[in-house]
Amino acid sequence: MIFHTFGDVSKPKMVLIHGVLCPWQMWDEVVEYYREKYYIIVPELDGHTQNISTRFDSVEDEAARIEKYLALCGISEVDTVCGLSMGGRIAAMLWKRGNVAIKKLVLDGAPLVPASGFVSKVVVNFYIDIVQKCKQRDPKTIENSKKNFLPEKYTEPFLRLIDKMEGDSITNVCRSVLGGDFATNLSTEGMKILYMYGTKSNEMLSKKSAKLIKKHYCGIKLVKCKGMMHAELLCFHTPEWLKTVDAFLSE
Repeated sequence: MIFHTFGDVSKPKMVLIHGVLCPWQMWDEVVEYYREKYYIIVPELDGHTQNISTRFDSVEDEAARIEKYLALCGISEVDTVCGLSMGGRIAAMLWKRGNVAIKKLVLDGAPLVPASGFVSKVVVNFYIDIVQKCKQRDPKTIENSKKNFLPEKYTEPFLRLIDKMEGDSITNVCRSVLGGDFATNLSTEGMKILYMYGTKSNEMLSKKSAKLIKKHYCGIKLVKCKGMMHAELLCFHTPEWLKTVDAFLSE
């Protein structure tokens, strides 16, 4: 894992955690928007590093590495943690572990409920196929990624992380993110939580997760992004995402 930092270290801390197969640069617009107000920390997660080969083992391991880095920096409290998809599951794991105090938690499409064995198998095969074809620079797969996954401006770092991803990282990502129930008895004292999700078919797990978190945690703010695919608001409509999140942070 590699950490990228921006802004004045004396300011309140913000941690931004990217999603599966997303380069850390997906947060560029968010960093520029908030860097005067926060000291921003962006982890480049294992299995997603662009200059060295690393392996993703589990959500728990990634959360532990973030905690270790924050401890080495003398940071015990973070004002805001934002996580997209897999990054949202890691952010929720930071909350569950309780080793870092979090004031505001933004979860965008975070899968907090387990997928069925069939769905998990389909997802694993889907991502393995994308990785293999992108390593081979299959034009159709890359073009589809630009339209449905990440805007074209992120294609270069996306392909760099694909090239450096170790063999079983993507399988480990899917099994770790899609397996196991999330805790329903965590403390929310001193916390504000926002959960965002789309309404398209690939947001099935996110919609179930929103229902779960709303049932067990009072005061959670839910934002339904009507007509949106998984991660679409942040990746393709960043100004709208910033408007929504900024309103939450300013409440």
